[in-house]
Amino acid sequence: MAKEDASTHVRGQALFWLAQKAGRKASATITDAIDNDPNTEVKKKAVFALSQMPKDEGVPKLIQVAETNKNREVRKQAMFWLGQSNDPRALEFFEKILSK
Repeated sequence: MAKEDASTHVRGQALFWLAQKAGRKASATITDAIDNDPNTEVKKKAVFALSQMPKDEGVPKLIQVAETNKNREVRKQAMFWLGQSNDPRALEFFEKILSK
């Protein structure tokens, strides 16, 4: 469902619940949606799903999305959730980009 359902709503909800219930096991599926889903809203929901994962896995992936994703809205979403994380790695990321 997270990859192939025609409904963007269903794909987004599937990604959310994968993060809630499968945690680390869902990481590849969530990352794949961020990289490959054609719909920006689904990508943003996948970024939110990353933010719900354990911080040791979610924060580094959010930083990667914020640094490298081609979609500006997706990068903004990753930065928003990094700001909410209260994680020192997120603070380092913001210090790095703001000092450029």
